[in-house]
Amino acid sequence: MKNQAFKLVLAILLANVMLAGCVKHKQDPNTIRFRYWGDLEEIRILEQLCKDFEAAHPGVHVKPERKESGPAYSDILLQEFAAKRAPDVMFVSPDNLEILTEGAKLADLNPWLEKEKDLKAADYYDILIQRYSVGDKLMALPRDIAPIAVIYYNKDLFDAAHLPYPKDTWHWEDLEAAAIKLTHRDDKGLASQYGFADEWAATDVWALSAGGKIVDDYVHPTRFNVGSGLAAEGALFRWKLLQKDKVMPFSSENRSALAGNLGLFLNGKLAMFHSGIWHTPEFRRISAFHWDVVRFPTKKGAVDPHFLLASAAYAMRSDVANPELCWQLLKFMSGPQGQSRLVETGLVQPALKALANSPVFLDGKDPKNKGMLIYAAEHGYFTPASNIWAEFVRSVWTPVTDPMWINGFKGDPAAVLKEAETKGNQKYFGSK
Repeated sequence: MKNQAFKLVLAILLANVMLAGCVKHKQDPNTIRFRYWGDLEEIRILEQLCKDFEAAHPGVHVKPERKESGPAYSDILLQEFAAKRAPDVMFVSPDNLEILTEGAKLADLNPWLEKEKDLKAADYYDILIQRYSVGDKLMALPRDIAPIAVIYYNKDLFDAAHLPYPKDTWHWEDLEAAAIKLTHRDDKGLASQYGFADEWAATDVWALSAGGKIVDDYVHPTRFNVGSGLAAEGALFRWKLLQKDKVMPFSSENRSALAGNLGLFLNGKLAMFHSGIWHTPEFRRISAFHWDVVRFPTKKGAVDPHFLLASAAYAMRSDVANPELCWQLLKFMSGPQGQSRLVETGLVQPALKALANSPVFLDGKDPKNKGMLIYAAEHGYFTPASNIWAEFVRSVWTPVTDPMWINGFKGDPAAVLKEAETKGNQKYFGSK
């Protein structure tokens, strides 16, 4: 009897949980739940923007909800959508757009944008509007464009080595030659200074800078090209810098593990650091050395080289209780006001073309050469617009290729890349 009673109680509890998940959470129409990610600097900026919006809309409360970026961010959102408890306005990116737009989770923003007199789709970079659209629906309003084409360099280390500063027209071999001269190791091979490092192993950046493509079609991919032609050549050049030239730190060598290669640069132990413009607020606090940025190099003789783009945008849940108010917040964050505030800190390159070409972005502050990013933004690609790409990276690319970046790897890197390509094509496209 006790066992039967326990089962009955458990069944009632489970039913209540399921019912709670199926009933839409009642919410004050004057409250907007705002989901975002970001570091400490970005948290401060975004939460202040929320307060400014509240001040301009008496009686309205914006509730900021920060979550970590990456796959977990999307997983949490999907769970919340399933439970009818998703936030009203939320950050999205090209990395999670496809999975979040399955079904009718997000509102089409075109009808809202078309009503505006002072803000139009044409004001944004075309590639951003294309990337955040599904068919004829605009699923998110972009707030920035972020070419992963920034190489921060320590000018003092270049001066000490009697090397000229790099120029935006440089090539892979120029970076390699400088990195070799800027890497210092003792007789035992221990490094006291590295020539080059990246924030993560962005092999697709190298593929694009060679004029290659990692898939045959970036909108509707039908084949991976990661182990062939120019795409493979790009990945192999990065491998050479790490394994042959030894100008890059292995994770086991990095003594600033808590901050990774970023920490090496901040501590003056790294001459060149590849990432995006978003580190500017932190780097502007550097007082120990002088620094600037240069555009990512291309393969010499490359035909139609490109740069990998990143971005963030704001989307609105399709069934919000207060759509007009949510749109006003979204417009405020992704319009001239919100973007200008972010740009002034050095954190972002604006998604609005006019703002990117204005003194707000080209402000003469460090980094002095950030104007090169306008060219990079106009010659950029996003990662393939398909859930298949993210699944391929997680289930095939990462486990197959990780060993080639580890100290002591003795295999054939070209064979590893080809293996990843073959397995990916077999798994996702049913071909070799």
